[in-house]
Amino acid sequence: MFESIRNSLITWNAKTGERQKLQHAYLVLVIIIVFIAGIVSLTNADKGHSVVIMALIIAGIFLANALAWNLLQSAILSRLPKQSRRK
Repeated sequence: MFESIRNSLITWNAKTGERQKLQHAYLVLVIIIVFIAGIVSLTNADKGHSVVIMALIIAGIFLANALAWNLLQSAILSRLPKQSRRK
């Protein structure tokens, strides 16, 4: 099982760019925080709600980051001349 997870992470690392990795990290962080908020809510509902608000803030950062990268890609990076590869 650990070898399978390791191979999956190696493949993910090789196939995704830095921006995609950052976005994936935000999503994983939101999922983990929501899970923790559920556990905390079992003992103290107010603190659980506070933890969920933290997850919502991170989700907002995720959306703002995605919007910024897409605007940057479409407005600036796509118009830059591409460099030719040297042999």
